[in-house]
Amino acid sequence: MEIFIVRKKSGVDATGAYNPTTKECIVKKGSKVSDGVAHSEKFRGANTIEKYRVEYVKDGVVAKDVYFKSVSTAANFVTGTSTNGMTA
Repeated sequence: MEIFIVRKKSGVDATGAYNPTTKECIVKKGSKVSDGVAHSEKFRGANTIEKYRVEYVKDGVVAKDVYFKSVSTAANFVTGTSTNGMTA
């Protein structure tokens, strides 16, 4: 299933694919991610998201498809904040 997340305020404009059977998600190459990653007690995955961004993002754009085990982790990667991927 194709999925999208757009947030004009932060510049996020991402596309991906979600497999409801395996619950895996792919953020597609060319997706635009937020400029930064929020560090807070609520968002404990910030360091992991930053590591992924170093590997997969260049100038705010995903350089190659990124695979995640959950849609929420994919949404966190794109938005840079704690995000419920099923509602975003």
